Amino acid sequence: MSYKTYLVMLTVSAFGAFWLTPFAAWLARRCGAMDLPDKRKVHSRPMPRMGGVAVYLGFLLPWAGLYLLHNPIAQEFKNYEKLFFTLVLGATAMFALGVYDDIKGADATKKFLAQSAIAVGLWFGGYRIEAFLNPFGGLVQVGWLGLPVTLLWIVGVTNAINLLDGIDGLVSGVTVCMAIALAVINALTGNVVVALMTVALAGACLGFLPHNHSPARIFLGDSGSLTIGVVLSCVGIISLFRDNGHAASPLISVPLILFGLPLFDTLRVMFKRWRRGVSVFHADKSHVHHRLLSLGLSHRQASWLLYGVAFATGTFAVLLTAVGIDRQLQLSVLFALLAAGVAALWKLRFRAAFDKTDKHVD
Repeated sequence: MSYKTYLVMLTVSAFGAFWLTPFAAWLARRCGAMDLPDKRKVHSRPMPRMGGVAVYLGFLLPWAGLYLLHNPIAQEFKNYEKLFFTLVLGATAMFALGVYDDIKGADATKKFLAQSAIAVGLWFGGYRIEAFLNPFGGLVQVGWLGLPVTLLWIVGVTNAINLLDGIDGLVSGVTVCMAIALAVINALTGNVVVALMTVALAGACLGFLPHNHSPARIFLGDSGSLTIGVVLSCVGIISLFRDNGHAASPLISVPLILFGLPLFDTLRVMFKRWRRGVSVFHADKSHVHHRLLSLGLSHRQASWLLYGVAFATGTFAVLLTAVGIDRQLQLSVLFALLAAGVAALWKLRFRAAFDKTDKHVD
């Protein structure tokens, strides 16, 4: 029965987002939410950028059906109503911030303050980083650091997803991979309703993707990327950082691997900007997708390559969750060594092109 519910949630959210996307494009044009090309952008014509309207509504669409069902999942949902509606309120606030930015524009400071306020509200609503498993054994309680660590996670992941949104279809496809991995992780640990949250998000992004895949007819905009980011960050908290007594709770390496692509890209870019002596919020073309384009890859090729990375990290995170703690530590070390090796070989192979890209962003 649960698998049928997963399939229904995925299908309803996907078709909902697919059919709502033309409405989102029409609304963007009416509101003036158009992304104009410039020297930093990779598109050459004005594009509507409120695709988040379709993703947000597609994510919410299937949930009303749970009140019409009379199965164990519908009963279990009642235990998560507070968390779910807290997430809806937080996602709605982040969506509203994104819509404002898509239409009017907001500077980095205002967005950061608004995101922090939303994160505080989510913390009070129950989305709290409470504990994680130490790789060397034992459950580490975060204690009084819970609030700042939770704020850092929510705001960090939200902005990492936002910054990854640089080429056609990238965030939509990467989110599908990450959300499905989170759904499997929660299904394995018995958190069925939390798994449904990520299935609904995956479905909404999957339905939006045909309109957003290269050549895109509409962009996610901040209304989409911020909404996706906050949902992923919150589901990540209740999936991976809650002291819920599960023996199968994963090591801290699991969320770091699962969210590795957006977090690594953001941290690498911010470090390079800091080293060049410019603001870490200064926009440029130093993100991983820009580098792939500089190597001659098309939008589709770059997107699919990064889909593969997200699928690989998601699969590895699921594998870590499914094995014992001792094996988790061994596999985490193996993953770190493989990732470091691949990064080193990649840098050596394309050093000339990367150096050229770094000069262009100064």
